[in-house]
Amino acid sequence: MAKKFSRRNLFRLRWGDLSDLAGETLRRPAEESETEEEEDFIRPPGASSDDALFLSACDRCQLCSEACPYDVIKHSGVVDGEMEGAPYMEPEVDPCRWCSDMPCIKACPSGALSFQEDGSVAPIAKVKLNMNTCLTQDGILCDTCSYRCPQSVRAIKMVGRSPQLDVDKCVGCGLCAFYCDSEPSSLTIEQLGLG
Repeated sequence: MAKKFSRRNLFRLRWGDLSDLAGETLRRPAEESETEEEEDFIRPPGASSDDALFLSACDRCQLCSEACPYDVIKHSGVVDGEMEGAPYMEPEVDPCRWCSDMPCIKACPSGALSFQEDGSVAPIAKVKLNMNTCLTQDGILCDTCSYRCPQSVRAIKMVGRSPQLDVDKCVGCGLCAFYCDSEPSSLTIEQLGLG
């Protein structure tokens, strides 16, 4: 990914940051460096699906992460160039709890995070279920993914002894993937538009 830096950001880089960036450039596969694909981020609830639109609206005030009771919203650092300070999430590592009152959205003063017209919140990602690695396929009784799916969402339900995913209901919070008992997890988070 070709990162763009403002003069201000460039002068704020530390020596360690510069060596990390140089190493990243050297490690980048040839085809990726030719296409210069942008890295995609999973944004907090209420963010526009158009990342450029979200980034132009976001003030980088960090109020969304301060409002999050679970501290799962992180912010890009100086090495991320023009995206510095923009909020992002890693649902498989630190899942969103999909709070009923969405304090992160309510805290956003710029409107970069907002409710939809009907008062709902658009998904931040989608989950993919691999039944080939699911413990239930080995006869093990497991309902962890269904149990962990937020009550307000209920995208995973047990049908018989197997989990059934309703991808249309999935919000991409990552709770099911984070708590999945299989190794590796039978549930993976996919960014919107990539699955």
